[in-house]
Amino acid sequence: MLLSPVQFFKNLPKKKCAACKKEMEEQADCYTNKCEKCSTVI
Repeated sequence: MLLSPVQFFKNLPKKKCAACKKEMEEQADCYTNKCEKCSTVI
């Protein structure tokens, strides 16, 4: 059975930082995989 797109995205796991593994607050226009604390970008 196929899921609706809405159900698919609701079932995705929370995004986690690649460095410290803490859950990240996702932003619609953000593709980073590290949290602000671990990111080296200023």
